[in-house]
Amino acid sequence: MKLIKLATLIAAGCLLWSMSALTDASAAEVIELKVGVWQPPMHPVVQQVYLPWGKMIEERTKGRVKFKWFLGGTLVKNEQGLSAVKSGLADIVMPLSVWAFNKQFPVTSAMFLPFQLESELHASQSYYEGFKHLPALAAEYKGMKVLGFFSSGIANFHMKTVLIKKIADMKNEKIWAANTMGVTCFKIWGASPRVVKMADIYMSLQRGALDGVLFPTPPLHSFRFTDLLNKHTISGFVPGAQIAAMNLKKWNSLPPDIQKAFNDLNLSLSIAVGAKFMEMNQFILAQLKKRGDQIYVVPQKQREKWKATLKPVYDDHIKDMDKAGLKGKALMAKIEAVVQKASAHPLKRDAFWKPLGAK
Repeated sequence: MKLIKLATLIAAGCLLWSMSALTDASAAEVIELKVGVWQPPMHPVVQQVYLPWGKMIEERTKGRVKFKWFLGGTLVKNEQGLSAVKSGLADIVMPLSVWAFNKQFPVTSAMFLPFQLESELHASQSYYEGFKHLPALAAEYKGMKVLGFFSSGIANFHMKTVLIKKIADMKNEKIWAANTMGVTCFKIWGASPRVVKMADIYMSLQRGALDGVLFPTPPLHSFRFTDLLNKHTISGFVPGAQIAAMNLKKWNSLPPDIQKAFNDLNLSLSIAVGAKFMEMNQFILAQLKKRGDQIYVVPQKQREKWKATLKPVYDDHIKDMDKAGLKGKALMAKIEAVVQKASAHPLKRDAFWKPLGAK
């Protein structure tokens, strides 16, 4: 009897040990990924695209992947994105602002030249297709795994006293140009470009040092620029390239089925971000129109004419690609073909993404 009891105790102990070992093994199999997001926690793209995307990945991997989110720049600041994803400081950076490192991405930058892309959704689709079909563009992303392709909000013209309907309306207007590209374009058009720190824009507008800004439409209210600006020209001037990127070493360490879960959502994530920005644009413009602001939407034929005036900008970029050992002119033609195809055959957001304001 004692031997039977002893055997029973030993068996029970072995069973408990094996269950504990299995539990530990399951815990060890959970892959935690650190995600650095510099955008604020309540940004619509964060709340209604990034976080739901994370939940989808967790569900599709049956809990084997868990995300640890660092929002609002708590892990990675905007300007640190590239180094953070390559060094492994963050496993994932979203968005990584490629536009902040333009010189390292000349082919991508060619796709994001002025009036090349019509909207954030068009940017997402063109960017995705460009990566897929243009080896020279894809080569710029060696050393990281791209999980999604999108853009910043597309910049438009927002003014205090002049509603810009034609290029001549910009003459001598003091406009915040955002970057060197904006400065170059405004000089061609006869405007008086200004570049001041972001924190100084409001006061510069207030004091008359600025007449307007080249700025994405959705954050106008957040920066209180709508207190001073009530004339808006929606031209689709230029967005900035952005991606969701994973550290390559981390990516290579993932099992194939988990990699597949990420790959399966690549295009869907890209389109969802573009669609969300478009919703944000439409919402803000509706509010501005409701309060009586003047809004002019530049027709496509007029956009093409404005683009033609910027031929020197395109020519200079082609030369820069030539200097980088690329066939600039031929590559630009291929980029424009990708962009035009995406415009002619726009994709729709998958139904499982929630619209702006949904709970």
